[in-house]
Amino acid sequence: MRWRNFLLLAACAALVSCSSTRFAYDNADTALRYMASSYLDLDPVQAEEMRLRIVQLHEWHRAKELPAYAALMRSASERAARGITAEDVAWGLASVRARYRRFAAKAAEDAAPVLATLAPDQIAALERKFAENNRKFEKEFLASDEERRRRAQAHRMLDRFRDFAGDLTPDQEARIERFAFSHESHVALRFEDRRRWQQEVVAALRAHRPATDLGHGLAETFDQPERRRSEAFILADKAWDEDLGRLIVELDGTLSAKQRARVVGRLSDYAKDFAGLAGEKGEAA
Repeated sequence: MRWRNFLLLAACAALVSCSSTRFAYDNADTALRYMASSYLDLDPVQAEEMRLRIVQLHEWHRAKELPAYAALMRSASERAARGITAEDVAWGLASVRARYRRFAAKAAEDAAPVLATLAPDQIAALERKFAENNRKFEKEFLASDEERRRRAQAHRMLDRFRDFAGDLTPDQEARIERFAFSHESHVALRFEDRRRWQQEVVAALRAHRPATDLGHGLAETFDQPERRRSEAFILADKAWDEDLGRLIVELDGTLSAKQRARVVGRLSDYAKDFAGLAGEKGEAA
């Protein structure tokens, strides 16, 4: 699951061409409004207020976050070029985690004035949407059929490594699959954590606190997830991080020249895209 978060910083640059990336990011506020409307049954007044807040969030993200993403990707590209170490992986995970938490907390606080006006039936609709998406995730990645479950989890991880390194050798695929199988329970733990934060969000909305208090509470849900996690979860998560670091270092040692060039180029391209979108001179698409 955390490997997915490592790719979050590259999400808005996922399209290949610079022009496509710019179009996708420039229209991200529209995509966020669509996402909000799919989760929240807002009335016209609420929808307009949410639209304005999403526009402001998008502007903040472009000015404050994209330069940090660009710097992060430039550093990641340089590290990949010289050979990845366990310390590099730990740095990457910590950096992405910090950026993700910052964005989620900011988004929650910005949306709080609208969320504080949700009626009981609107909160119930949000809860049903959470449940619907959870059922889909369980069906795909936590199926009762062991073979299907293991295949889905391994396939997802293989796809993410291929996105950066391109075609993988049979040995590389086997290493990734072994990691996925050995940490199969981690997917279930992360899913349970996801359900817990959803429950926290719903409970906070139902408490009908003032917008400022609600915003602080929701921000804390995303910025300080450890407070709701058990010691067993934290230990399992730490083991996942450490084993992922070892896996990436092992894979780094097996990269062909073509694969390394793709990894370095991919990260460098993301850095240029983020910098160009942020308006940094000399980095425009």
